[in-house]
Amino acid sequence: MSSMQLSKSMGRLMVALMMAAAVILGGLSTASAQDVKIGYVDMQEALNSIEEGKRVKARLEREFQQRQERLDTKQNEVLEMRQELEQQAMMLSEEARQERVMALQGRMQELQELYLQLQNELAQQEAEATKGIFDKMRAIIRTMAREQNYTLILERTESSVLYAADGMNLTDELVRRYNAAHQ
Repeated sequence: MSSMQLSKSMGRLMVALMMAAAVILGGLSTASAQDVKIGYVDMQEALNSIEEGKRVKARLEREFQQRQERLDTKQNEVLEMRQELEQQAMMLSEEARQERVMALQGRMQELQELYLQLQNELAQQEAEATKGIFDKMRAIIRTMAREQNYTLILERTESSVLYAADGMNLTDELVRRYNAAHQ
């Protein structure tokens, strides 16, 4: 699952959690509702800000570049094959031309399969690399919630937290604590 798909899935989950929180909070008495403390973190921003996240991103970018070079090489081979076919098409017999067209189609299919394979491998590596980081972040968030008496800490995504008062964003504190704990 790509980070975009993961982000969208988590966004839908957060909307559902916020709706549940609204129902729960709506049922609280006025006196206890004043004790409710809510904050949020932007996990994607935190991932991009922590040192470990930067290292993982740099490693993934290097691996992407290597895969892209491999893909570019194969694509250039297919383009050369196509150009040769176009240049020689008039001189080839119908049978020879058909053979080359089929070979070209086979190479194009291989290129497409390679692209999908490399894309899936990279998405899987990204998911595996970030899962551990997100697990560590969640542990830090639980600690922050207990220490600072938060009732609820949400994840900010494009579709979840539309407005929050100043002071509710805990992302910087999460990044600071993560970097301090995992250097």
